Amino acid sequence: MARFKLSPLEELRLEKKRLREERHIAGQRLSYQLQYLSNNWGALIVKGVSSSLRTRVMDLVGSMISEPSNSHSPFFTKSPNPWLSLVVANMPLISGLVWKMAKPAVLAFLMKKATAMLFNRKKKR
Repeated sequence: MARFKLSPLEELRLEKKRLREERHIAGQRLSYQLQYLSNNWGALIVKGVSSSLRTRVMDLVGSMISEPSNSHSPFFTKSPNPWLSLVVANMPLISGLVWKMAKPAVLAFLMKKATAMLFNRKKKR
């Protein structure tokens, strides 16, 4: 039985068609993922922060339980603040939320100042 052989041009066309279909499927998958993110961004942030808090608290509790008291230690060292390390670890999330809340107030303040500078009337004395 003779096998049907494709010419190199036909192979390239088939490869182009296959890659175009893969690109279309990847685009659909990406749009679904972006839609999921836009619908669930609040829950995802809460999950991330809560899991980070949970791990920090568990590490803190574990270190308190496993470490003996420092009364026999000749050197007194200051232990790192767990809240500070928690804030630093979640700084991108916190700064994004703070900016979203503060942005309207900042823009309103700047617009008020710009308007006052542009349309400032001289007071007559």
